[in-house]
Amino acid sequence: MNSFEQRARELAEHVHSIVVQQRAIEASAATNPNLDISRQELLAIEMLGESGHSIMRALADQLSLAVNTVTTLVDNLEKRDFVRRLRDEQDRRLVWVQLTVEGQKAFAALQEERHRLCRALLGSLNEDEQEIYLVITRKIARQARSFVAGKPTPKEDGASPRAERTRTKSTS
Repeated sequence: MNSFEQRARELAEHVHSIVVQQRAIEASAATNPNLDISRQELLAIEMLGESGHSIMRALADQLSLAVNTVTTLVDNLEKRDFVRRLRDEQDRRLVWVQLTVEGQKAFAALQEERHRLCRALLGSLNEDEQEIYLVITRKIARQARSFVAGKPTPKEDGASPRAERTRTKSTS
């Protein structure tokens, strides 16, 4: 196995570890006795907090759930005053869902827990390392979005970045 493949495997392990910690934060927030919500409900609150509001179909798509499942989920959140439904003024068939004040508080609590994790991660680095980490993380996140969107990604052939730059220069 070449060193690029070894680094790719190591990156996968580190990303997995961070994702596991993120899920633990979500689980902790979801089991908070003050909230008493499921992980799916927490994800819905997060998506609504980030977007401001959403129609049911879009929320279902974002959660990768059937619309009828999201309807039940929203019913439960509405009963506990985390969300409210609003009919669209122009198209009465559309139902928008948005966070209430209680939902915004739950969203803020989740965001604070995430920021706590990020502060802990960055706290182990000096200022220069933090800046380097953020530059690299932005590049990786951009590449991940392109990959998920199905756009061609450089270096899929396993070539190292240095070999890719050399190949690009030689063909110019």
